[in-house]
This record gives sequence, C-alpha cells and structure tokens, in this order.
Amino acid sequence: MQDDQPIFVTHHGRATHVLTTVRHYTALKDANGTDRAEMIATTGLHELANCLSIGVLLIDYDLRIVAANRVAHVQLNWQDGDLTGRQVFEALPVLRRSLIKTYVQRAVASREPYSAEIPSLFRDGAWVRAEIHPFAQFVTVLFHDITDDMKTHRLADARKSLREAIAAHDGVGYVCLNTRGHIDQAEPTFCEIIQLPEGRLRHVAMADLVPVGRRVAFREALDCVLTGEGARTIDSAILSSEGQAVPVRVTIAELRGAYGNEGAIVLLTRQ
Repeated sequence: MQDDQPIFVTHHGRATHVLTTVRHYTALKDANGTDRAEMIATTGLHELANCLSIGVLLIDYDLRIVAANRVAHVQLNWQDGDLTGRQVFEALPVLRRSLIKTYVQRAVASREPYSAEIPSLFRDGAWVRAEIHPFAQFVTVLFHDITDDMKTHRLADARKSLREAIAAHDGVGYVCLNTRGHIDQAEPTFCEIIQLPEGRLRHVAMADLVPVGRRVAFREALDCVLTGEGARTIDSAILSSEGQAVPVRVTIAELRGAYGNEGAIVLLTRQ
C-alpha cells in the first residue's frame, strides 16, 4: 500500500500521522513551487514548540525567525505571532549587545551548539539559560527561565555559610527533626552539649532529651510548629549523657521542602 498510496495512522478515528514514500514526500510541491513538505514540517515544529514550557525560536541561516512559540513571545515582550518572518536582531535589538548574538552567529558559521546562563535582557532580576542548537535547516534557540534556580543556589550558599558560622560558635547548636519529632541530623555543638556522638542521637525522640518537668511545654511548642502555626521560642533544658539538665533557650521552626512539611529545625543557645 505504501508504494501506491499514503497510509494514514489514526487515533480513535482521527488521522494523526501519514506513512508515505520518499518519492511522494519530495513531490509535495504546490503550483507556485513552494515546498509544502518543508511548510508542513515547520508547522509541526511550531505546534510542538507551543507545547513546551520554555521559549523556543526557530531561525533560518539567513537569521530570519521562522517560528516562535507563545512562551518566547511572552519572554521577549512581543504579541503572539508577531516575531515570525522578522530578522532576529532587528526584531530583538537588545540581543546585539549580548552573548546570544555571538553564539547564534558562531552556530550559523560552525554548526556547533552553544549555551550560556545570563541575566535576562528583558526582565530585571530574572535569569535565563540560552541554548543554541544548529540543525540542517534551522538554528533553534531555547530560553529557559532559571530565576528560581539561581535564587535557590544563592540561598543554598547562604545556608551553608550560616551552618559554618553556627558550627564555629560554641554556644549555639541545632538539630534537624523529622515529622515525628525524631532527630535526623545533629550539629557538633549540640552533640557536645549532650555529650553523645551524632550516630547515637539519630532516630531519638527530641522530647526524650528534655527533663520531665519541661517536656510538656516542649512537645506543645513542637506540635504547634509541625502543624504549621509558626516558629516558637521557649526557655527549656536539655539532658546530657550524665543526666545533668543544661539550661537552654530553644527556637523551633518548620522545615519545609518541595513537597511540604518535612519536620523542624531546633536551635539551642546556652543560658
């Protein structure tokens, strides 16, 4: 059948793909000589690009924008569909002063891919990762918004420095608790106060390390934090391995992850 006529592939009765021969494919020319196969391929790429959550520009080797998806129009501050057919650096003059122009020109000349992470040229405080991929007929430019990732990395650096500062301060210690109130991680100063190594403290209920007379108040504060009622600070005490009660000021804050509450952080300072 394929040698004589196209084979239509359907999904629930609706045609979705066509199997045909190379001879039929290359014969797809309209009366004006326009390559309908190329037009169909470009239309399909545009439809695919509109399904993506990143900005996509298709540029031919004359640096003319063949297609751009909706996300790219939003990222580049253009109305949907207005970029198609324009010279890329005339439509987006701000790119002339950026690495993107250099990388696009190199990709056109050398057919090599390039990528760069740069501050957004269109929105203050935003970051994008630009990826340039040359193909047979087009150069594809992808714009990923990485603002949240950059903020996360910066916050991670700040958290790392904060942990180092706490570790260097012999009067401050902290532990990480899971949602059941058991210790997942203990900082060295806390281990020193307890006089036990971290390995002995893991999976121990934090409330069991508080003297009986102060245990109820500690559990109430911890329950308030774990149920999302906000951080709590109380005066309490912690038991060392020798059974001595060490007076401490305790601050408990919720530990939130990508999927919600993951436990709590308990910060202790000697009194």
